[in-house]
Amino acid sequence: MSLIKLDKLDKKILWELENNSRSSFNIIAKKLKTSKEVVNYRVKRLVNEKIIVRFFTEINLAKLGMQVYKIYLSFQHVTEEKEKEMYHYFTEELKIPWVTSCSGKYDMVISFGAKDINHFNEYLTKIMNKFSGNILNRELSTTLFFSTYNRKWLTNSKEIKNTIVGGEITNNLLDKTDHHILACLSDNSRVQVLELAKKTKLTSGAIIHRIKKMEKSGVINAYRIGLDYKKFEKEFIKCMVYLTNRTSAKEKKLISYVEQLPQIFTIIKCVGSWDLEFEFNVDNFTEFHQIMRDLKNKFDFIRGYESVIISKEYGINYFNFL
Repeated sequence: MSLIKLDKLDKKILWELENNSRSSFNIIAKKLKTSKEVVNYRVKRLVNEKIIVRFFTEINLAKLGMQVYKIYLSFQHVTEEKEKEMYHYFTEELKIPWVTSCSGKYDMVISFGAKDINHFNEYLTKIMNKFSGNILNRELSTTLFFSTYNRKWLTNSKEIKNTIVGGEITNNLLDKTDHHILACLSDNSRVQVLELAKKTKLTSGAIIHRIKKMEKSGVINAYRIGLDYKKFEKEFIKCMVYLTNRTSAKEKKLISYVEQLPQIFTIIKCVGSWDLEFEFNVDNFTEFHQIMRDLKNKFDFIRGYESVIISKEYGINYFNFL
């Protein structure tokens, strides 16, 4: 793969879009002391060269009365065609919002929201009934919360910005119009207010009011971009961490330390076989092992860890699932 060379301005634009992918090019231009036309040209190039692969909206399912669950699958007797069939079933039939292909202990990790454990079990039963002959092993996990961080490695920034999905389960009732707006934003966070107004037959002011209301209630958590890490020569590694003799204070200290690492972009607290998950963008597996070696030396209550390399993400559109 021929790598695209990005200059400082490209990376600064990516940084701004990382923090708010709905931000206008005019606002970004003023922050970076350049012109709107330059920002527009650069973003189009980043999209055309598939460095930016999507603009999406992060929705907090906990604010819509849903708990986030994950299923980790190890395969057996799975051909390339069977694998494609499985991915198609998960994404198109079950509308599961986060499906990943990976290597390591597991071959696939999927994540979705459910109203309760019975609702979750309906999906698990469908999966096992259809593919039991292809699933060698499975692990289940309930996400209490996950914290997503800005990718500090883009600009070598030490600034920590994060959003948290999860927490107390509440149910913000949305009407059909809210659902329509959220569906459009989830698929493309940069969709224009005028376009939303035309689709819903509302005024621009009414659209802005509804979006702000969903932002204030926490239903809309953030506006983000998806990147092709391979274009940066980065690996996406998910690490499952086992703790022992842990206390809230110890766990908080560990999280506070990890969130300062330039390679970290997600920290997940969960209930399952392991206690925490860290998601890193690293140059290679050696760098990842060095990070984990340092963490184990510094925090003696880390009992061990397992990891997978995420080779492909099949989109993040939580609204398709609702």
